[in-house]
Amino acid sequence: MVLVSAFKDGSAALRANPILLVAGLLVGAGSQLQYVDQFIDSPVLSAGASVAWLIVFPFVLGGFMGTARAAIEGTDTSLSHFATEARAHYVRLLLATVVFVLIVLGTVIGLGLVGLVLGVGLWAISAIHEMAAFAAGVAAALVWLVAILVVVMFVQFYDAAVVLEKQTHTDCFRRSIGLVRSNVGSVVGFSLVWVLLVNAFRIPEYLVQLTVTDAGPGDVLPVDLGIPVALLLPIGTVVSAVGFAYLYTVYTAYYLRLINDSPLPTDAA
Repeated sequence: MVLVSAFKDGSAALRANPILLVAGLLVGAGSQLQYVDQFIDSPVLSAGASVAWLIVFPFVLGGFMGTARAAIEGTDTSLSHFATEARAHYVRLLLATVVFVLIVLGTVIGLGLVGLVLGVGLWAISAIHEMAAFAAGVAAALVWLVAILVVVMFVQFYDAAVVLEKQTHTDCFRRSIGLVRSNVGSVVGFSLVWVLLVNAFRIPEYLVQLTVTDAGPGDVLPVDLGIPVALLLPIGTVVSAVGFAYLYTVYTAYYLRLINDSPLPTDAA
């Protein structure tokens, strides 16, 4: 089974190449930049740090996925190889990331406008039967959410297509859609497991978010853990580093198995 094999490939590659954790550490540290203003008291600096990270992230991701592929295939996994892969794919991956964000935003806004029109109809129904209007509203919200998730699922492999198959910032989306269409059942299972694990590794980050907002951890959890932000941030960095390294190695392994079963046409390679 492709899903199980990909997780085994990722685990084996990470154990044999702990250098992948270095890239994971960069991501772990970068993910904590959104909380800079809690210590510096400068929203402008915090926003600048977050924007800078969004620009740098494709560089780190491209280098990591290229190195993860080398680890899985048993070739060079040095830092110089990481830098080479990062430079080679950066521009296309940055452009593809912008396109991905626009696709998601366009989907959210487009479906939101449809929901607005439906909302007018639900308002009219509520005057006749409130319970029916409420049920229809819940159903519409679920359809809206599922539709967005389906769009994300179909285009999610754009970054892997750029790095692992050298696709352009537009062709990568066609490649991702084609692979998902050919492997819908497998991709749905992989996506669910991957998202669950991503959120598990982000628990320390969620605790930080609760701590720095008006709703503290004690307002949400049965007990107040009493862990200060200054301690949660390094914990979150380390956990994010391990999580990113493991999950994106698995992600790379899974994509390699998908394209092994569905290679590009010769004239498109």
